[in-house]
Amino acid sequence: MRFLDQLKFAKNNGIAIDVEGVSYSDRRPQDVIAVMQRGSYMVDYDSDYQGRITAIHVRKVCRSE
Repeated sequence: MRFLDQLKFAKNNGIAIDVEGVSYSDRRPQDVIAVMQRGSYMVDYDSDYQGRITAIHVRKVCRSE
């Protein structure tokens, strides 16, 4: 499944989505993709005890020196 499809599924199923701690749950999935195209980002998932995804977190990756 493409990430855009994952975001659409999440939005349609009430799964929380945030980018750098800012809620994107009420925005279009394409808005999340647009942010991710501006830099290096990684995605983390929270799940419940049954393994169902409960939240998607998008975080900027910073290069350490």
